[in-house]
Amino acid sequence: MEPILVVFIIFGSTALIIYKYLETRHKERMAMIEKGVSPADFKGKSLSDFLKTNPLTSLKWGMVLMFVGIGLMVATFLDRSYYMSDSVYPASMLIFGGLAFVIFYSIASRKLKQE
Repeated sequence: MEPILVVFIIFGSTALIIYKYLETRHKERMAMIEKGVSPADFKGKSLSDFLKTNPLTSLKWGMVLMFVGIGLMVATFLDRSYYMSDSVYPASMLIFGGLAFVIFYSIASRKLKQE
């Protein structure tokens, strides 16, 4: 394909998606006005609501990253010591990542019961 054609396809599809989004939003608002409902009643979450951090979310991803790193270290040890195949790397990382989620679930459920 010609490089200029690829550029036109990329920018054209992006512009089309934005146009369809704005058109749909306009139609929804017009339908709400016709029904007599204020669009402010259906206002979604603001940007500040999305930026608020949940301490449990930080704990979850911190534990997952830490346990995946431990899984990578264990896999490196197993590979160098026992000459295991390369499939031990993703397997141990997934096992330790899953273990982190299970531990997080127990911590989070205990914390939610306290509240």
